Amino acid sequence: MLDGHESLAPAATRDVFESVEMSATIWFRTLLDGAPPSTQDVDAFQDIGRRRVYQRVPLQSTLQALRVGMREVWRAYIGLGEDDRAIADELLYSVSPYLFDYFDVVAQTIVQTYLAEQYQQARWRETLLHQLYSIVFHSPGDIEGFHSTAEALGLDFAVSRIALAIDVDLDGHTPGERGEACERIAIAAARHLGTSPDNLVRAWHRGRLILWTPCVHGDSLCRSDRLTTERARALVAALPQIRRIGIGLMNEGPAGWAASVEEAVKALDAGAANDRRDKVCPYASIVIEEGARRADNVRRYLVSLLEQLSSEPELLATLKAYFEQGQRLGKTAGALAIHANTLSYRIERIETLLGASLDDVSWVSRLDVALKLRRAAPAVH
Repeated sequence: MLDGHESLAPAATRDVFESVEMSATIWFRTLLDGAPPSTQDVDAFQDIGRRRVYQRVPLQSTLQALRVGMREVWRAYIGLGEDDRAIADELLYSVSPYLFDYFDVVAQTIVQTYLAEQYQQARWRETLLHQLYSIVFHSPGDIEGFHSTAEALGLDFAVSRIALAIDVDLDGHTPGERGEACERIAIAAARHLGTSPDNLVRAWHRGRLILWTPCVHGDSLCRSDRLTTERARALVAALPQIRRIGIGLMNEGPAGWAASVEEAVKALDAGAANDRRDKVCPYASIVIEEGARRADNVRRYLVSLLEQLSSEPELLATLKAYFEQGQRLGKTAGALAIHANTLSYRIERIETLLGASLDDVSWVSRLDVALKLRRAAPAVH
């Protein structure tokens, strides 16, 4: 398989080979006719260039396929002169230059069309991204417009996403350079966030680079938050121009995307105000303080925390006893009538499942409120 073609769908792979075969067929015909490629032939080469853009075949790989085809044609007819020096000389000195000139014209045609189509596609995509941005922040009730625009961009509008608000050092950049810098950051971010660049939606909002990254279907709010936080830390470590990242909670739809951005920006501002050493600031870390203003979203998050322990009831009972006993390990072990080593194992298991630390005041606050909400739930119903 040629480089750059490994991930192509079978139909696209077949198209690549058929295109090489077509190019060779046209060359043999023009060689016999003594006429240059027709207008229809040129149109066919231009179509090849356009299709490779939409099939996401790199230009270098497209040209490589063309070179391989030319080499095979050259080998085929050179083989005809193996037993006859006169024929070999004719093929080498008369036919070969024509072959090279022909494929040079074909390559130029494909390259020009490829680059023109790539430019048009980039402009078209930027227009759609701006349209999506306008819907999210200015017309979140336009569900139909959101769905159609997302589909036009090749995005699954039903997938939940998490917003990242990134404070980027762009001092000295012109507006044009800022866009290019943000594009490079987005490409790097896609790699660290485990998605493709086209599936990572970006925008410039209130002086921050905003990225909406897709979540894995079926993942809980807490797991998505923890996974994104870990990946964001890797991104910050890799790109020194990133000062800080705020992370919102998982949400869906235009209103949900906007809410996640607001959460990410608040987390970013809170991290900067508190001069946190950690450059990654998840909204979950300030969720208690924000609870009064975002009660519904906070409740979803806190309920989701304890749901991760539901498959191991003894862990939930251990956590409950731990808080009831004032977070004293000795008293907790006594209340549960278990050995201290067993308690330590359970505590470690809880921390592993939640990605938490019971030595962290922020986590203690979250889990304390989550347990209180759980106890109050029957009374609510």
